Amino acid sequence: MGYNFKLDIDFKSELNAEQYAAVTAPYDKPLLVLAGAGSGKTRTLTYRVAWLLSECGLSPREILLLTFTNKAARQMLERIEALTGYSPNMFWGGTFHSVAYRFLRLEGSVAGLEPNFGIMDADDAAKLLKVSTEKIFPKFFSSPDNPKAKLLADIISYARNTRKNIAGAMHERFDWISTPYEQIEAIAESYEESKRSQNICDFDDLLELWLKVLQSDEAILERYSSRFKNVLVDEYQDTNSLQCAILELLAHGGGISAVGDNAQCIYSWRGADDTNILRFRDRWPNARIEKIELNYRSTPQILNFANSVIEGLGVGEEFKKNLKSPREDGEYPSVVKCSDATSQSMRVVDAIKNLVERYDSKYTYGDIAILYRANFQAMDLQLRLQQYSVPFVVKSGVKFFEQSHIKDVVCQIKFAANQSDFVSFDRFVRFIPKVGAKTAEKIFFAAHAEAEKRQISVVKAMLGKSVLAKVPSAGREVFSKMAETLSSVEDMIGLCREEFSTLKPELKAAVQTDMFGVLENNSASGQAASDGDSQRVLSHMPKDMVRAVCEGWYISCMKSSYEDWAERCESFDALYEYASRYSDFDEFLSSASLEIAEDGADTPSEGGFVNMMTVHQAKGLEFPVVFVIGASDGLFPLQRCIDEGGEDEERRLFYVACTRAKDLLVITWPQLSVRNGLFEALEKSRFINDVPDEDYKTNC
Repeated sequence: MGYNFKLDIDFKSELNAEQYAAVTAPYDKPLLVLAGAGSGKTRTLTYRVAWLLSECGLSPREILLLTFTNKAARQMLERIEALTGYSPNMFWGGTFHSVAYRFLRLEGSVAGLEPNFGIMDADDAAKLLKVSTEKIFPKFFSSPDNPKAKLLADIISYARNTRKNIAGAMHERFDWISTPYEQIEAIAESYEESKRSQNICDFDDLLELWLKVLQSDEAILERYSSRFKNVLVDEYQDTNSLQCAILELLAHGGGISAVGDNAQCIYSWRGADDTNILRFRDRWPNARIEKIELNYRSTPQILNFANSVIEGLGVGEEFKKNLKSPREDGEYPSVVKCSDATSQSMRVVDAIKNLVERYDSKYTYGDIAILYRANFQAMDLQLRLQQYSVPFVVKSGVKFFEQSHIKDVVCQIKFAANQSDFVSFDRFVRFIPKVGAKTAEKIFFAAHAEAEKRQISVVKAMLGKSVLAKVPSAGREVFSKMAETLSSVEDMIGLCREEFSTLKPELKAAVQTDMFGVLENNSASGQAASDGDSQRVLSHMPKDMVRAVCEGWYISCMKSSYEDWAERCESFDALYEYASRYSDFDEFLSSASLEIAEDGADTPSEGGFVNMMTVHQAKGLEFPVVFVIGASDGLFPLQRCIDEGGEDEERRLFYVACTRAKDLLVITWPQLSVRNGLFEALEKSRFINDVPDEDYKTNC
């Protein structure tokens, strides 16, 4: 190799014993580093590169660095530069996709690419897929049963990244779609032809064509596999079948250094395969496995809790880790039982304000994170934080009432209440096949004209033949179902308003409530008073209107539009629970409308913002104080995931959540929740049950 430039680094003194063993392992033999949460994974990778340069005689051009995000790639290369002095541009390093792009610029002609090929983003890819579909099936998108272009793209992408055929991908992940797989296979072929004819690629092409070139041209494979003496891979547990196949070819001689944690494999829904790390020795039989278990992040008490949680994963002894902490003892994690979501939000907000506002506090709002399994579980807490002026920021997407499907449902109710509201009508009517902006206007004005002519409501007029004639034939069946749902909601609104208007003033005051008012202490029954009149009002409540919309035509539209339609449906339970707190329809509608109208701007705080995010979003982050909410069986783990055989991944997610905490870990679990529009009693998460009682306390 002839490259020998010693760096002035005392590896033994700058690394702990576990890190040193991993960093100094032979470069020409396969290495798998099982790096536990908070154990200094990035430091280990950085020093591994320095060791390869300084002690093994490798040059920067002989090292390939692969990560999963641009941020991780930048941080890695910047740290290497700070440690070694070598500029990032001296290495082949970056995300799998960015390195693939660089490779195909040089070698893509083997796969039929011209050097100036373009890359489409997700939106442009979906547009081309739509055109390619209509080229062979002109009426494909006219059927409400067929997936929309974005969902169609998800199906094809999942199949490509897992290296499955379309039939296999649909059976495994999209089994609710009734479209024959042969049609989707034909669409995928048409889409492929369109891309090649235009010399453009989508993101999946970058990996597929990289693999294709390596498999089809032995000279190119030999050139790159002999050039890269060591391939370093970060977050190896997140690799999919395509990425693993590429690595197997490039490092067939054994020069691979993979770093990962099987206990943090949480992305199977996008193709990550934990068997890639669990079967590392199957691909590289003489692999050396090193463990890094010294966690610098969390207190011993938090790690004892997390270790007990992950012990139930049931992997082989070689992949088990027991995280240890060099820190002094801290507080035991708290596991807090709450009656329901409202009680949970109260307890969490009180605890946060106490932590930050007490005179001797060392914590600010920015030191605190609230983690949850799914976005809908945070709705109540978002509203409570807002009510008590606690600054927060949602880092896992938008706030609850800003989510598109929640707006769709509320806008249907708004339109049923105010049938001159074209903005609300236009929002949800676009889900009807072949209905665009101009057609929406024609239908709207036709319905108003018919309503005036027949002296009926606009919603009732939408059920008439003259209005239906304005709807494209492909969408008439769905439109009729939509109109029936709106008509039902309209009737409920009328009854609710009529019954409320007959109440005596003192009873009106008893049932008029805000988010945290009269119904708060009896949310399961929804009773605001025991008087017979109030009981009669409660027979027609806003929650019934929410249920009517959420169980109506809109569900079938979601199934053809969103890969995560099931999770979105789960969030309807949170909306139903919100509506259950109101007896007066107009109070409910005004509150929900105001939540949607909020611009989402948070007031800056000297102490920063409380961080709210899903556990997936929190991966790789750490906070002094972590609240994990909704830790009840059926919520975390999600019942849907249990039913689908995904308990192991739910356990890994719970482990990831716990190991984000540095000083304090508080876990809350509600005893009562809403599922499918009905209140349901819950038990504490099965993952908490795996932790010895003496390893946590039961107060906040």
